Amino acid sequence: MPLRDINDLEKLKKINAALVSRVERSMDQQGNAFSLFQTAISLENRVRTRTDELHSTLRRLEQTNIDLIAAKETAELANLSKTRFLAAASHDVLQPLNAAHLSVSALAEVQTSEEGKKLVRQVERSLETMEDLLRTLLDISKLDAGVVQPEIGDVSLETLFSSLRSDFLPVAELKGLTLKFRPVNALVRSDRTLLRRILQNILSNALRYTRSGGVLVGTRHRGDIIRIDVADTGCGIADDQREAVFEEFHRGSTALTDTGLSGGGLGLGLAIVRRMAAALGHPVTFSSRLGRGTIFHIDVPVGIGAAADTTASNADLERP
Repeated sequence: MPLRDINDLEKLKKINAALVSRVERSMDQQGNAFSLFQTAISLENRVRTRTDELHSTLRRLEQTNIDLIAAKETAELANLSKTRFLAAASHDVLQPLNAAHLSVSALAEVQTSEEGKKLVRQVERSLETMEDLLRTLLDISKLDAGVVQPEIGDVSLETLFSSLRSDFLPVAELKGLTLKFRPVNALVRSDRTLLRRILQNILSNALRYTRSGGVLVGTRHRGDIIRIDVADTGCGIADDQREAVFEEFHRGSTALTDTGLSGGGLGLGLAIVRRMAAALGHPVTFSSRLGRGTIFHIDVPVGIGAAADTTASNADLERP
């Protein structure tokens, strides 16, 4: 065979091999593309199935939420109706107690023996404790029912502090405690009755849980806010009790039985404070150290007039 024919044959073989390789690559690519296409279809079906399952779960959750909201609203309406009824019936609830008070008073007048007088005094104290409890529960019911509507106006802190000092100084002296009110010449925007009740309850607690030292009341002017501070040198409040102290019937583990305060406390004072403060929009906070004392803070909007800065602190109470 001539050399030229041999060369031509080799060229043809190379061309044929190249064509075969190209065809094989093309077939592999088509196979891969088909495999990818099948995989994509499988994934799409799986995604569609999972999406349908997710939508079904979401619909069930939405229906469950709707049912829970409806049940919650029904329970709240029932509770509100009960609360409103109790608030409206407060006069009738207290009437038997008033009658009992009159009967005990009449009995006290005819008693001549010391033993009889002692028993009458015990009955009177029990009736007073029961009346305090009922009145406090009724107050909570009225606040929860929205029956109590604050009457906002300018309140003189000087007048309010003077009134509180007159009420609580005998209690403090009976326990051998000091009670100081820093002089203040300021007006705040609040409901006088509700603000007084808030401070009254905080002062009652401060004196009840203070064994030695005393209680100091002062104010701080912060822009448009006057902060009223009530500081004591009492037992303090543990960190894990910061929320519990505002719950109904909660009493500190170191509660003291005081003759100066009826019944040693019902555990409702701060529950009332939180509700009244919420109704007034007056934030109530406190800082405390176990064994060192507590400072309660009530933030009240400034009224018309000057506000003096008369900060209260536990350290001030320890000075002579």
